[in-house]
Amino acid sequence: MEKKYRIIFHIDLNAFFASCEIAEDPTLKDIPLGIGGSSDRGVLTTANYVARKFNVTSGMSVIEAKRLCPQLVLLPVDFDLYNKYSQFFFELLNEYCDVIEKGSIDEGYLDMTYAIEGRHPVDIAKEIQTRLIDEYNLPTSIGIAPNMFLAKMASNMKKPLGITILRKRDVEEKLWSCKIEDMFGIGKKTYPNLKLIGIHTIGDLVKQKDNPKLKLILGNRTQEFINKAQGIDSNPVEPHRHVDMKSIGNSSTYENDIYEYPEAVDKLRHLTQKVVDRLKADGSVAKTISIQVRYKDFSQISRSFTLPHYTDNFYDVFEVCERLFDENQSDKPIRLLGASVSNLIASDKNFRQLNIFTAPKQLEKEIGVKKLLESINQNYDTVLIHQGVKKKG
Repeated sequence: MEKKYRIIFHIDLNAFFASCEIAEDPTLKDIPLGIGGSSDRGVLTTANYVARKFNVTSGMSVIEAKRLCPQLVLLPVDFDLYNKYSQFFFELLNEYCDVIEKGSIDEGYLDMTYAIEGRHPVDIAKEIQTRLIDEYNLPTSIGIAPNMFLAKMASNMKKPLGITILRKRDVEEKLWSCKIEDMFGIGKKTYPNLKLIGIHTIGDLVKQKDNPKLKLILGNRTQEFINKAQGIDSNPVEPHRHVDMKSIGNSSTYENDIYEYPEAVDKLRHLTQKVVDRLKADGSVAKTISIQVRYKDFSQISRSFTLPHYTDNFYDVFEVCERLFDENQSDKPIRLLGASVSNLIASDKNFRQLNIFTAPKQLEKEIGVKKLLESINQNYDTVLIHQGVKKKG
């Protein structure tokens, strides 16, 4: 029987890198701890909650962290250790649910709609939370909601060791007062522009949903963000969203760390062009686009987005890469950048469904226009011209 609503958990391991170190050495539990700062010139990847009481945060320089908390203990990054505990984490989650999407090394989405078996969702969340502490000494925060976006926002509302339910009927009361920069998906480059037009909270975004300036800032995702701010998100939990049989990618490690946003975007643009060139040479089109960023302190992120259509167009791919980079910006110096495409099929299988009255010459003309626009824009190394969309009626 089809249920009228979904039950989605977002489970986030709190201060994960620091928690792994404490799990290995419990004597560190009550000591202010920072991870990633191997020298005074280093940057912290994370800090435990004891250190955060001194206002020590991730992305902070070691010098500033030590000024705020002279007794801070510093440990180097240990990815082997973190991967070990991440595996423990997801193995435990698999005992409760088969539909799990890995958000990153320390967070996952669970579609519990058909897995609760008559139990109350909060009881299951408490059991998971307790077991992770008892068995692995890993503190977690859990958000429970009818969709992925609200579950993610809920898990951030109470840390550490929080369990928060966020229903659609609670959105105006609990979500709209949140700062716009705390809305999942809004990047560090984007929220200052939103504030310039008077959008300071998530509620402001809804109230100004008809503001024409929104489209200039949020682009073709404007309606998506407005919907999410109103508690609407139909994205399914997809266990294999980031797992594909074939991919094409390019990455580069830089001798001199990248500190400035424009330089990073320019590097990402050139990497994307190489990826698209290889994609076309392979005779393929792609649907899933990913970026990888590794920082000077060796922490790293990987983010992906799946388009509703297949493409081999540079501007389609780069638009996603730039947005993913923007939404996950950090102040930390960048050591490596990577771009890749996956979820591939042969380009000759990517047929657009045509009306029976569509003339072959019209399609040939559209393809010619697309190639011409690509050629012009590539010559000027910027997007000078966009292809228009003919309105119906």
